Amino acid sequence: MKPHPLYNNLLLFDLFDKEENITHFITTREGGVSEGSFSSFNMGNFSDDSPLNISENREILARMLYADINRFIIPHQTHGTKVLTIDSNFFSLDHASAIETLYGVDAVITREKEIYLCITTADCVPVILYDRHNEIIAAIHAGWKGTVGRIVEKTVIAMEKQFGSLPEDMIAGIGPAIGMSNYEVGNEVVDRFYEEGFDLTDVASFSRKTPSSKYHVDLKEINRKELIRLGIDAGCIEKSPLCTFDREDIFFSARRQTIHSGRMLTGIMIKR
Repeated sequence: MKPHPLYNNLLLFDLFDKEENITHFITTREGGVSEGSFSSFNMGNFSDDSPLNISENREILARMLYADINRFIIPHQTHGTKVLTIDSNFFSLDHASAIETLYGVDAVITREKEIYLCITTADCVPVILYDRHNEIIAAIHAGWKGTVGRIVEKTVIAMEKQFGSLPEDMIAGIGPAIGMSNYEVGNEVVDRFYEEGFDLTDVASFSRKTPSSKYHVDLKEINRKELIRLGIDAGCIEKSPLCTFDREDIFFSARRQTIHSGRMLTGIMIKR
């Protein structure tokens, strides 16, 4: 992972930056107009920040990327596992219908060009996928509920069914998210992972200091292993080492800031 060559408030995956037919970005909290705890590049609509500030922040990003803000697909995520395909039918919808269609969506896929598929995060895991052979992209929001619900698997299956994508043709980027040392969870979370068949003995993903202490969970590592299990080569997966909780200087963090947290935006687009 590295800074954008033109804008040091944006990040890039090294793996994806080598691909000629796509472009992508990950925002940080720097470079916008929001104030206070939302300072300053807040991309999340569903917070106590001013909607005008959020809109201006998104316009700033669009201008940086020489893109039309109306070509940014940003779902209303609800920590579910719904995967939506963005196609020509979506763009025939009126504004109200498009907003309704994006409600409750936590992953988007497309083969359409010059459309940024985006997801917002502040501790949850942003994942982007690119099928090099068929030129299909995906953007996934994987919090603990999405992860335990296997949203990554559902997205890969949707790409396979709709576009003939194969995991061996994909590359994946796992963006900045809360690290294991800062992500302590209750028994109800651990129980859900156990019920869904995750290996709690995997100390790289689940750990606790004593048998009676709470678990710490590494959502980035769990999703990396899910991608490998699905058939994506480990060498084709880039996982960011950055922790959103630790890096207060550049990231929002819902766990650190509670309800007063802004959101980062991760996006990917197929070039014309």
